[in-house]
Order: sequence, then structure tokens, then C-alpha cells
Amino acid sequence: MSDPGPLHMLYPYTGAQQYLDGTLAYIEQARATDAAVVIAAPPERREALAKRVGTSETVAFLDTAALGRNPARLLAAWQSHIDRHADGRTVHGINDTTPADPDTRYSGEARYTEWLLNRAFADSDTWSLLCPIDTDTHPAPDVEALARCHPLLWNGAAHTPAADYLTGPYALEELPDPPPEAQHVSYRLESLGHLRTTVTAFARSHALPANRTSDLVLVISELATNSIRYGGGGGSAHLWREGDALACEFRDRGVISDPLVGRLRPSAKRLGGRGLWFVNQLCDLVQLRSEPERGTRIRIWFDLAATDRTWVDVV
Repeated sequence: MSDPGPLHMLYPYTGAQQYLDGTLAYIEQARATDAAVVIAAPPERREALAKRVGTSETVAFLDTAALGRNPARLLAAWQSHIDRHADGRTVHGINDTTPADPDTRYSGEARYTEWLLNRAFADSDTWSLLCPIDTDTHPAPDVEALARCHPLLWNGAAHTPAADYLTGPYALEELPDPPPEAQHVSYRLESLGHLRTTVTAFARSHALPANRTSDLVLVISELATNSIRYGGGGGSAHLWREGDALACEFRDRGVISDPLVGRLRPSAKRLGGRGLWFVNQLCDLVQLRSEPERGTRIRIWFDLAATDRTWVDVV
């Protein structure tokens, strides 16, 4: 049988006991190989697992709340833990970071991030990741979609190849058009100041906190500058409010071919290439769609209820 891919496995479970049984079995197998174990889970799950595994230098816990809501930050979090064991020690992780979210914007990007984990760490021989999914709280179609993003399935004791694992291109959900009432602004190099002024007024009109308004203006400046440089000299922006969030979408004629752009932490030695990294650190969600025939759309979201900056790190 051919290698199904990286050791990235989905664990469908039902109930708290099955969750504990399966995750603890995975942890014990990891410990038996002297692997480092990193557990990313909500507080109640971290507490339940900590009581069972005890304190040890080989087990670390990752605060998922510190990552914020943007799923794109997940890759860099695991990248950091793998880099800490660059001496060749295997990292076995529990990635319990996919809550049942009725907001399809976030759940769709979270699934895509799971698929991108396979691309990001395809060549790593020091990484294994178990992703529990509660079949009681997640609809069956969501579980099936997540299974296609994992090359392996965990049955509570061992892993087997996933029959429907998606090895080809990932089909992202189509972004709906901005609403008719969205504010439209075209921009080129000479009109960047007008774009910043417009976005600042837009944010203030919706009572976005001052520090978050500064973040938003920084983000749109970065996106517009990249658009001017790489997207044909200019583009267009749409601004609108949707529920309890502000949305800004940028469009230009450029094409972004690297699906991991802005998701992995850039090297400190690298002078450029940090634009989309900063964008993902400062936004609550980033949706990127890019095709040769249609150009690039980058839609960013700022939650009005989020008053603090929550990024992984900034290089």
C-alpha cells in the first residue's frame, strides 16, 4: 500500500468518555516512542486530559484562545512547536480546535486550514497530529468534509487510511458578492491616502475601537500596497457591515499561486513576504480566492466585539 500522506488523522468520537479513551491512547503511544506531546484544546478538555496525563516535561498544553478566531494562525502555532524540536524529536499533537460553528465563513476556512496542514508539513518526519471531532455536535456532512482533509482516520487505538482523502486541488467555497449597499473605493498609488481616510471613517461610523481601527487601516494599507505592486497597479475595495463584523474586500488582476502564503511564519532573515502574514495576525478572518482567469479577491473581517489584538507572533 502506498504512503497515504503525513500522519494527520481525524478522530470521530461520541461523548466525553470516548474522547478521553481515544486521545489518551494516542498520548500513551506517543510517550512510548519518547515523542513530545502538545495538546491544543478548549479549557475543559485541557483540564480533563491534564488530570489523566499528569505533569511532565514531555507534555505541553497550547491555549487555543490565544490564537484568536482566525483559523489561518493554526499552521504557525504547530510550526513553532515542531521547530522547538529541530533536533529530530517527534512532535505528536492533539488538535482539538474545530468547534461546531454555525458561521460557515469560519467553519469553511477551518476545514481548508486542516487540508493545508498536509501541504505545510508533507516533508516533515517529526510530526503527527490527531484531530478529534464530536459527531454529536457536528453535522454528518461537516464530518465527511473534514475526513476528506485528513489522510488518516483514528479509531481510538490505531490509524487507518482515509478512503476519501482529497489528494487533488482543494475546492474553496465561492465567496458571495458584497451586498448592494457596500461602499466602493477604487485605488492606485496616488489615491492611497483617500483609501485610508475612507476606511478610517467607515470604521469609526460603526464604533470599531480605536486600536482595532488602527489595525484595520494598517491591514488595508498593506493589502492595497501589495495590490498596486503585484496586481496590475491598482484595484478596488468594498466595505460593509455584516452582522457584528466589518468586512473589507480587495480585488485586483494579480494571481496568488502559493496556498500557504501568509500562513507560515516568515523567516527573521527574510526582508519581504510578510504582508499577508501581518494581515492574518491582525484580522479575525481572512478569505483569499485567486484564479488566473478571475484575479484575486481578499476578504478580511473584523469582529466588532473583539477589542484586543490576538496574534500568534510578529517577526
